[in-house]
Amino acid sequence: MTDGKGSGGGTDAGGGGPAPAGSLDREHLVSVREAPDESTATMLRDFLQGQGIEAAAVPVQIPWFGTIETVRHGYWGRVEVLERDAQRARELIEDFFAAVPEMESPPGPEGEDS
Repeated sequence: MTDGKGSGGGTDAGGGGPAPAGSLDREHLVSVREAPDESTATMLRDFLQGQGIEAAAVPVQIPWFGTIETVRHGYWGRVEVLERDAQRARELIEDFFAAVPEMESPPGPEGEDS
């Protein structure tokens, strides 16, 4: 005999036991950085993805209202990652902004071969 709940009957997937094979666990996205503009958000998203962290650039913009929300919030949007990757992503972003680019040494005078 069934319990009569049917599909969607209020069962919780996080009920303490292991999830059935093939089911997807739900994991929250968390903000790891506010971005002042779209290009910064995209750059950070791509950087994190290159480090093996799934990331998304999420705007606070409202279509057709341009920069109204940017002015209200003070930033263009957020970079978001899965909750399990948040600490590592924050550390990588901190290191990214702390890095100092190396300057290439200028080429020697013309006619010199190395």
